[in-house]
Amino acid sequence: MLIFGYLTYYNINSIRILTEQQADRQLIRMILSQAISAFITFMPYGINIAYSQITSNISKDPYRLNIESFISMMTTLLAYIYYAANCYIFLMSSSRFRRTMTSRILFCFQPNQVIPIQLGIIGTRTISKRTRNL
Repeated sequence: MLIFGYLTYYNINSIRILTEQQADRQLIRMILSQAISAFITFMPYGINIAYSQITSNISKDPYRLNIESFISMMTTLLAYIYYAANCYIFLMSSSRFRRTMTSRILFCFQPNQVIPIQLGIIGTRTISKRTRNL
């Protein structure tokens, strides 16, 4: 009996450690993908800001100003995309995040259950509303 108890304890610990390692791997994958996307989206913006500062004292014709303005707007838009893309990056890189997100979204569409309750006083009925906690 002692041997089986020890083996059960060892098996439970190994399952817990395996689950923690899997969660750690998913978290590392999420953080690395977030860092790569931050680099891809913010690097052109930083280069554009540096270019604007370096060439600020140079006189430019209207055509060049329009091109620089367009590039500036596109790099700014690309930098804003980073903030919107985090959710999608997490959805692509973590199965645990996908399961949690799916259950949260489906949870919002479930109807509330209303259950009538008979109290001790005869003839009086109240209706309780059972709500879900997120």
